[in-house]
Amino acid sequence: MTEPTFPDIVLQSLTRHGVLPSRGYVTLGHYDALICHYPPEPDRAFVVHWTRSERDPAELFGELTAYLRDAGARSAEWWFRDDSTPHGLEEIVLAAGAETVEDQACVARAVNKGLPEIAPGVRVTLVEDSTSLDAMVDIGVEVFESPEPPDRAELLTEVLDELHRATGAWVVGWLDGEPVGRARVGFESNVAPLVGAAVLPHARRRGVYAAMLAARLDLASTVGCHTAVTKARRTQSLPILLREGFTVIGHERAHLLDIGP
Repeated sequence: MTEPTFPDIVLQSLTRHGVLPSRGYVTLGHYDALICHYPPEPDRAFVVHWTRSERDPAELFGELTAYLRDAGARSAEWWFRDDSTPHGLEEIVLAAGAETVEDQACVARAVNKGLPEIAPGVRVTLVEDSTSLDAMVDIGVEVFESPEPPDRAELLTEVLDELHRATGAWVVGWLDGEPVGRARVGFESNVAPLVGAAVLPHARRRGVYAAMLAARLDLASTVGCHTAVTKARRTQSLPILLREGFTVIGHERAHLLDIGP
């Protein structure tokens, strides 16, 4: 059977071209890397979202670690994808003592291939008010240890603006009347990145993730997206996504490196 192919924009949405720092993060101005940090929490690891360079990997590693240290970083979460350069930089980061904290598959599928079934007792709603926004934020803080937003009212305004302009939407998954999951879908160049999915531990394996997936695919179809893309941990959401017709199109890893004083 021939493997499905996807337009270049699909892969780009998962690699250098489509990576955006999370809300509240500040981007540093380095030419060879996208680096950001979260100023309200100086001890939180800086994030190196991508590197793209033709320089010697050891030279770039030395420069970037010095750059991070000068910017106040105590540790850095380095992300590497199939198209990351220079080649050899990832091995240098690991040899410096970095610990692998993420090992994910990048997957994609056509939006119009059908939707997952909704399990009994599960429903999904849009984030449209302060109550649903609180659930979205609190679930992210508990599952991912996401930063607490400094102004939830401002965040709600941003979420509603995205919804109004049809550039993205957040959803909340409910199980027996309790908000237990949250996830986001974006709408970019007819591609729908699916990000931020989280389900509270006591509600997992009850169909909440699949229901939020169905809702986001339906939203993507409504605004005319042709392809959905996401990233999946191999032992968590990946089996569900493969069962629902997603195809692996790449891989990415994150390594946490102590930068030191």
